Amino acid sequence: MLASTLTRLLRIANESLREAASAILKGGLVVYPTDTVYGLGCHPFDKGAVNKVADVKRRSKGNFPVLTSSIEKAKELGEVDGDAETLALRFWPGPLTIVVSSRAEFPPPIVGTDRMIGLRLPRRKDTLDFIAMCGGSLVGTSANISGTPSIRRANEALKTFEGKVDLVLDGGTLSKRPESTVVRVTGKHVDILREGAVSRQEIVRTLKAKSRTSRLIQIA
Repeated sequence: MLASTLTRLLRIANESLREAASAILKGGLVVYPTDTVYGLGCHPFDKGAVNKVADVKRRSKGNFPVLTSSIEKAKELGEVDGDAETLALRFWPGPLTIVVSSRAEFPPPIVGTDRMIGLRLPRRKDTLDFIAMCGGSLVGTSANISGTPSIRRANEALKTFEGKVDLVLDGGTLSKRPESTVVRVTGKHVDILREGAVSRQEIVRTLKAKSRTSRLIQIA
C-alpha cells in the first residue's frame, strides 16, 4: 500500500531488504539502488501498484522496464531467444535493457499496446537479492519525476518521493556512469533505442560474432 505517513529511509541490509520485499508483495512502492541509478519499484503484476508508480512519476506515456533476478526468470517473462539471448548472455548482468515480446499478462504501463517488455538483469548483488525476495521480478523504472534527471543519492530520492512511497533503501551514492542501453529485438531486427553504457559497436560486434546472418542495426 502507498505510504500514508513519512517515507522511511533505511540503509540497505538483509533486514531492510526483507522489509522492502514485504512492502512490494503487499502492493507498496520502494526506491532502491541499482548498478546504474536509483530505481522506483513495485510488483510488475500488481496493476494498482504499477498505476501508482505512473502517478508518482507523473508519467503518462512510455513503458516501465522490469528487472529480473536471473536469465531464466527473464525467459519466463519475455521471448529472450535468438539475438535477444545472445545479447543477454554477453551483457547480463549489466546495463543492457532488452525489449522483446511478452510471455506474461502484465498491466498496460509495462507492455503497452504492442505487448513488448523491457527486461534487464542488473549487476549489483544486493539489488539481485532484493528482486529475488520479491519473487524474481520488479519494476525497474528510474526513480525520478518524468523529465527530470535520474537520481543517484538516497537522500535526493527521499526528498522527491517522501510520503509517496513506502521505503527508500539507501545503497550509497551511485557513480555517474551512463544509464542502460536499450535495444529492441523483433525477428532479425535489432533496433538500438537508447545508447548508454553498452555501445552500439559492442552490440554489433557481439551479434556478428554469433552469426553471419544479415541484420538491421538502427539507432532509433
